[in-house]
Amino acid sequence: MISMKTSIEIDEATWSEIESTASLIREKPATVIRLAVRNGLPAVANKFQAPRPNGYFAGAYKHWPEERARLEEAMSKPRQHPER
Repeated sequence: MISMKTSIEIDEATWSEIESTASLIREKPATVIRLAVRNGLPAVANKFQAPRPNGYFAGAYKHWPEERARLEEAMSKPRQHPER
């Protein structure tokens, strides 16, 4: 583990949430902050990830079972309403 002291600025509302969470899970506020950063980083990374190129998922659809292809085709057709 790399030991590094880092300072961050936390507003009062966030600090209040950190303290209440620390009390709830019976951990130190520093532990709560580390947990939040570890769990939140993937969400931040995904938000700023480059969009997938066209055709990225095409390989996943090459080997569909025949009944799945028929179902997808039927579901894409316009909806029919019963006679009233």
